[in-house]
Amino acid sequence: MARNGVQYQQVVQVIQELQRQGENPTVQRIREALGTGSFTTLSEHLRQWRDEQRNATPLQQESKEVPDTLLNLTRELWQAACAEADLKLQHYQQAADQEIRQALSDKQLAMEEALRTEEKNLLLERKNTELLRDIKQLTADISRIQTLLEEKDKHLLTLEINSQEREATAAASIQKLQAELQEQQQKHLLALQQQKEEHQSVLAHEQQRNEENQLRWMQEVDLARQETRNLQEKLQQQALEIKQERAQLQQALKTSQQQVQDQQQELQARQLREQEIKQQLEAKEQQLKQLQAQSIQQEASLKLQLEEKIREVKNNQQEIATLKAAAASYTRPAPLIMI
Repeated sequence: MARNGVQYQQVVQVIQELQRQGENPTVQRIREALGTGSFTTLSEHLRQWRDEQRNATPLQQESKEVPDTLLNLTRELWQAACAEADLKLQHYQQAADQEIRQALSDKQLAMEEALRTEEKNLLLERKNTELLRDIKQLTADISRIQTLLEEKDKHLLTLEINSQEREATAAASIQKLQAELQEQQQKHLLALQQQKEEHQSVLAHEQQRNEENQLRWMQEVDLARQETRNLQEKLQQQALEIKQERAQLQQALKTSQQQVQDQQQELQARQLREQEIKQQLEAKEQQLKQLQAQSIQQEASLKLQLEEKIREVKNNQQEIATLKAAAASYTRPAPLIMI
């Protein structure tokens, strides 16, 4: 059923104007003259006008002067030509509509595929952003661990220096005590030698005192040595703990570096997948352009075929006009006069 947008009388007026200009009325020309209207509505109005023209041809108006045989032949030729033209026009129009609908459907599918690809790209971009953020965090952690290792190394170096200083101080103390002991021994030996004959009792007392001093000094030396050994053991224990902690930190650093390397490989793989998706999208877009170009070419081809069929109909109309002219020039023989 025709829509109310374009009225039948408007189409008839345009057809009459086209005929006055010597042009054959077609759906495209009628639409260009009106500037509006769908092809379906205009085709129905044009078909109705042709039906009316077939039912009321100019030959019928001059049927009194044209023989019935020639009139029937002309009418049959006209109706056959019009029917064939309408049938072919409808066939080509249906084929064109079908191809246009198929092209639009392909275009819609391509656009949907492009939209899905774009959504995948957005998802990949978000994942890449998250991965880059994780890599930055891991890099910061690695930097912090390296800083901590450097601080531990400095602390270990400080402990070693302190240990060396303490060992040196302990060795100096021992040497000083030994020197004092030797000096005291020399003094006591000298005093003993000087007072040997005069102070036998004093010598015994001094010997006892000397022995006590020696014992006390030896105890102090042993205590200093024990403190040195304890300090060395403590320093060795601290050094061992620092080495163990350093090994743990190095293991954590190695694990973090491995994670960074794995994530970088994953990022490269995702970038490769993203590049493949982009290539597929470009291929889809190229395919869409090819479909559009094919649609335009098919539409142009159909338009050329339609114009060819219209020329054939026009030639048939010219032949009919020729037959009409021949029928108009036909004269009946004069009646015989009876004498």
